[in-house]
Amino acid sequence: MLNICIIEDDGLAADLLKEYIAGDDMSVVRHYSSAEDALANIPRLPLPDAILMDVGLPGVSGVQATAELKAQFPDLEIIMLTTFEDSDTIINSIRAGASGYLLKASRAEEIRSAIRQVCQGGSTLSGSVARKLLREFQQSPEPQARPDELSREMLTDRERMILDRLIKGDSYKVIAADLAISVHTVNNHIRHIYRKLHVSSRAAAVAKSLGLNDTS
Repeated sequence: MLNICIIEDDGLAADLLKEYIAGDDMSVVRHYSSAEDALANIPRLPLPDAILMDVGLPGVSGVQATAELKAQFPDLEIIMLTTFEDSDTIINSIRAGASGYLLKASRAEEIRSAIRQVCQGGSTLSGSVARKLLREFQQSPEPQARPDELSREMLTDRERMILDRLIKGDSYKVIAADLAISVHTVNNHIRHIYRKLHVSSRAAAVAKSLGLNDTS
C-alpha cells in the first residue's frame, strides 16, 4: 500500500484527488492546505511514499516547499500538480527536485500511474508538459538553451531514441510497444541514460537534453 500526502489549498481539488487515489494499492494518509503546515508537520511524522504538490499555493509556493522538503529528505518523491504549463515554473520545479509535473486535468489513472512510476524509482512528465518544454527550446534564441551535445554523444543510438521518446512524453509502455522490447528493457535503458546524463529523473533528463537546466 502506497501512502500519499496531498498539499493543496483548494478543498474541491483535494477531494477529487482523494477520490482518484483511493484504491487497493494506495491511499491518502494526510492532506495539508498550505505549504507552511506541510513543512511544519511532515518532518515529524512517518514520511509518505509520495506527495502531490500544488504549484500555486498561497504563501510559500509549491516549488519552494519542494526545494525545502528535498533538502531535508532527498529520497522523497514529489509530483507537482498545476492548472497551467508555464515554462519557468516547470523548469523551476524540476530544479527544486520534483519527480514529475502533471496537469490537474489529468485523468485519474494517469495520476495513479504517475504515483506508481515515481515510487518505483522512475519519473513522470505529462505529454503536454514535455511538448511545452520542447517548444520552449525550439523557440529560444538563447545560446545556453542548446542541448547538451557532449552528454548525448555518450548515449547509444537506442538510448538516444528512447530519450527522444521521453521528450515527446511517451509512456514506458508505448515506447516498449513501438520498439518491440519489454518495459523492463526500457527501464534498463532509462537507468543508463540517467547515469550518463548525471540526472535522477525523467523530468531532469528531458530538461538537460533540451538545455533547460542551466542554473546560472
